[in-house]
Amino acid sequence: MLNALAWLLVGYSDGFAYLLMEKTGISGYMIYILPVFLAYIIFLFTNYKLSVSQNLLKRQLFIIALFILTALLHYLTVGSFYMLGYAQIMIMMAMTFLIRDLFTTNETTLRPGFAKGLRAIHYILCGYAMLAWLVLHGADIDISLFVSEQESLYVFSVVRTSGLQREPAWAGYALASSYLAVLATRPQRMLLVQLAFLGGIAATGSGVGVILASLFITHQMLTMGKGGLAVRLTFLAGMAVVMATIFSDRIGNVLNQNDPSTQMRLESSFVALDVIAETFPVGTGFGNYQEHADFDPVIWSGFLNLDEAAYYKSDTLILNLIAELGVFGCVLLIAFMGNFICRTAPLVGATALIMMLSSGTMIIPFYLVLAAICGLERGRMARLAAGQKETRT
Repeated sequence: MLNALAWLLVGYSDGFAYLLMEKTGISGYMIYILPVFLAYIIFLFTNYKLSVSQNLLKRQLFIIALFILTALLHYLTVGSFYMLGYAQIMIMMAMTFLIRDLFTTNETTLRPGFAKGLRAIHYILCGYAMLAWLVLHGADIDISLFVSEQESLYVFSVVRTSGLQREPAWAGYALASSYLAVLATRPQRMLLVQLAFLGGIAATGSGVGVILASLFITHQMLTMGKGGLAVRLTFLAGMAVVMATIFSDRIGNVLNQNDPSTQMRLESSFVALDVIAETFPVGTGFGNYQEHADFDPVIWSGFLNLDEAAYYKSDTLILNLIAELGVFGCVLLIAFMGNFICRTAPLVGATALIMMLSSGTMIIPFYLVLAAICGLERGRMARLAAGQKETRT
């Protein structure tokens, strides 16, 4: 129970955190997530006998060196640098490295609690998303934990819910990460987990959630041992028809270019590519993106108030880091992506990549969940390679 509560706070309380920020006027997600994360680490070391690998120190020193080198370069070349914002990025990197290392080195110790906690969280997230959808359509009341009051893209539709997350896209990330956590730790009993996942995705109407769900189902059907290839392909075709029916309205809006969320992502990507072409390999310097970005007011007036969103870049993390940090952004991306690469769990890396392509920030708590899953898988493979038996949770 404590593990479920801990991971609910560390990995899935973004809706609650943004609600607090809106009520208090104190902005900055890292202000919330860092103390919660540190409390979780203290909880782990207090309740378990944990160790860390020798490589962890090297990774953390790498982050510090990269931070100092990049800051100095941009002070000398660009002249200005948003130090606080960049520090938050590097702290998130350090947190991700730490989680993956802890769950790799202490796999047998941390696996049972993580498995039970994430299974409970998965049902909570999916159940609340479906409940919120029912209330929204039945009583015309949105009981999502966080409902933005901004007159912007975030409220473009009255028929979508974000459940316990800050917005539908993040709900898609949340449900995908909790699903992968259950798949990695308890793959034997997945039917109810899958149904809950699909129900939650359908309730949020998350476009990225649909993409991830399609990817997961396709991968599992093509890699499972039961049934011939023809049977599996037939099942996939049937699932494609079902999902196309469920999400027909959203798919139609995207294809007809009537979906503001998708259009905003595309437009912001074009702007980011222009910035990269202008400033690479040095970059704009962190925090200077909008000084180089050409946002067409005719197009963007329907998306976002850029006077309020002073640090808005694009909705693609990969493009943002390359645009602002240049070649150092490429190095940072490679190092960050390395936290999610695991031969036995390719869906984790694929999910992280899709998140980087569909969201403009690295400070998303679900990356920590994905790092923990990857750590458990790496630890399990190392244990099996050493001749130890498989464990069941």
